[in-house]
Amino acid sequence: MKQQIIAVGEKNMKLCIDLQELAEISNNRMKTLFISCVGSHMWGMQSKESDIDLVMIYIASTRAILRAERISPTIRQQIAARGGEIYDTLGWEVGHLINQLIKGNVNAIWYVTSPLLIKPSIIQEELSALVQENLSRQTYHSIKGMAESQIKSEAKPGIAGKGYRTALRTIYFGITLLTDCRICYAPVLNNPGAGEVMEKMGQLKEAYQASRLPELPDGEAFREFLLRLRLEEMAKG
Repeated sequence: MKQQIIAVGEKNMKLCIDLQELAEISNNRMKTLFISCVGSHMWGMQSKESDIDLVMIYIASTRAILRAERISPTIRQQIAARGGEIYDTLGWEVGHLINQLIKGNVNAIWYVTSPLLIKPSIIQEELSALVQENLSRQTYHSIKGMAESQIKSEAKPGIAGKGYRTALRTIYFGITLLTDCRICYAPVLNNPGAGEVMEKMGQLKEAYQASRLPELPDGEAFREFLLRLRLEEMAKG
């Protein structure tokens, strides 16, 4: 069954996704909570050659956790061609996601707050609101590391300009988060040079130093959210 999703926010884009096929990357003991589209589509920077990057957030059996059974915190990345599109799909268990959010991992923030949802849910809405209520200065370190990695990728053959563009969008995201205390996915449509990117990296550091955000997120709020999910999952059997 094909499900068509229209993105919310500024990027009005349509994706036809076969959710049944996507579910094959999870086993029958995992329940998918929501599916986000990230990567270039999330930023409104996709081209005809762009992969469709999907993240499935799933929940493991609480009973299995209490029995000390082995639980996969992630499902390995899979790349597959379907319907003329290339899908790059990975999965995170919600407990792993919560731990990464507490650490300020920017990928985790993107997975939860992406404006492009393939399988929405009330759980995603609640968690997105919780993330936005608990933005912190700690995320700077993850944002900086991500941008530095993207800058280094500029040296790879065949992707001239892409590394700088992806770094700049990450930097802008960080500056807005630290300065305005909000999440914004703004595309980079120009082709920045190394000088512009490094200048913005300096502005990112200044935004971190001047930020009014708390140093750390409220980890207890995230863990209480996870506890409620685990108990609800167990009650459903």
